[in-house]
Amino acid sequence: MVTSKFDHTIAAIELNAARKLNWDYNQFKDSFSFTVNNEAIEIAPKKNILTESEVQTLKEALLDYGFQYKKTINDFIFVFEQDTHST
Repeated sequence: MVTSKFDHTIAAIELNAARKLNWDYNQFKDSFSFTVNNEAIEIAPKKNILTESEVQTLKEALLDYGFQYKKTINDFIFVFEQDTHST
Protein backbone atom coordinates (compact mmCIF):
# COMPACT_ATOMS: atom_id res chain seq x y z
CA MET A 1 0.00 0.00 0.00
CA VAL A 2 1.39 3.40 -0.96
CA THR A 3 0.35 5.10 2.29
CA SER A 4 2.19 2.51 4.37
CA LYS A 5 5.34 2.93 2.26
CA PHE A 6 5.13 6.71 2.63
CA ASP A 7 4.61 6.34 6.40
CA HIS A 8 7.89 4.40 6.52
CA THR A 9 9.54 7.18 4.51
CA ILE A 10 8.27 9.81 6.96
CA ALA A 11 9.61 7.76 9.87
CA ALA A 12 12.99 7.49 8.13
CA ILE A 13 13.02 11.25 7.50
CA GLU A 14 12.19 11.92 11.15
CA LEU A 15 14.95 9.58 12.33
CA ASN A 16 17.43 11.20 9.96
CA ALA A 17 16.47 14.70 11.08
CA ALA A 18 16.72 13.75 14.77
CA ARG A 19 20.14 12.20 14.16
CA LYS A 20 21.39 15.25 12.25
CA LEU A 21 20.12 17.59 14.97
CA ASN A 22 21.79 15.32 17.55
CA TRP A 23 18.46 14.95 19.34
CA ASP A 24 16.83 11.89 20.87
CA TYR A 25 14.09 10.59 18.52
CA ASN A 26 11.40 10.97 21.21
CA GLN A 27 12.54 14.54 21.84
CA PHE A 28 12.25 15.17 18.11
CA LYS A 29 8.73 13.64 17.91
CA ASP A 30 7.64 15.74 20.91
CA SER A 31 9.03 18.90 19.32
CA PHE A 32 7.64 18.70 15.77
CA SER A 33 4.38 18.05 14.01
CA PHE A 34 4.66 16.52 10.51
CA THR A 35 1.72 16.95 8.11
CA VAL A 36 1.70 15.35 4.67
CA ASN A 37 -0.24 17.12 1.92
CA ASN A 38 -0.01 15.49 -1.52
CA GLU A 39 3.66 15.76 -2.51
CA ALA A 40 4.53 18.14 0.34
CA ILE A 41 5.53 17.78 3.97
CA GLU A 42 4.74 20.58 6.41
CA ILE A 43 6.78 20.66 9.60
CA ALA A 44 5.72 22.81 12.53
CA PRO A 45 7.70 23.08 15.76
CA LYS A 46 5.38 22.26 18.68
CA LYS A 47 7.43 23.80 21.44
CA ASN A 48 10.48 25.90 20.71
CA ILE A 49 11.43 28.13 17.85
CA LEU A 50 14.44 26.66 16.06
CA THR A 51 17.78 28.38 15.79
CA GLU A 52 18.95 29.24 12.28
CA SER A 53 21.51 26.41 12.33
CA GLU A 54 18.80 23.92 13.39
CA VAL A 55 16.59 25.11 10.53
CA GLN A 56 19.48 24.53 8.10
CA THR A 57 20.07 21.06 9.54
CA LEU A 58 16.37 20.22 9.18
CA LYS A 59 16.45 21.37 5.54
CA GLU A 60 19.52 19.19 4.87
CA ALA A 61 17.85 16.16 6.50
CA LEU A 62 14.83 16.42 4.19
CA LEU A 63 17.02 17.04 1.15
CA ASP A 64 18.59 13.62 1.83
CA TYR A 65 15.19 12.15 0.91
CA GLY A 66 14.52 14.33 -2.12
CA PHE A 67 12.42 16.97 -0.39
CA GLN A 68 13.42 20.56 -1.05
CA TYR A 69 12.54 23.53 1.13
CA LYS A 70 9.86 25.64 -0.59
CA LYS A 71 8.57 28.22 1.91
CA THR A 72 7.87 29.19 5.49
CA ILE A 73 4.32 30.01 6.54
CA ASN A 74 3.86 32.59 9.31
CA ASP A 75 7.54 32.20 10.32
CA PHE A 76 6.53 28.87 11.80
CA ILE A 77 5.59 26.09 9.37
CA PHE A 78 8.30 24.84 7.01
CA VAL A 79 7.03 23.39 3.72
CA PHE A 80 9.10 20.85 1.75
CA GLU A 81 8.16 19.39 -1.62
CA GLN A 82 9.56 16.51 -3.60
CA ASP A 83 11.39 17.56 -6.73
CA THR A 84 9.26 15.69 -9.24
CA HIS A 85 10.29 17.87 -12.18
CA SER A 86 14.03 17.21 -12.27
CA THR A 87 15.57 15.80 -15.40
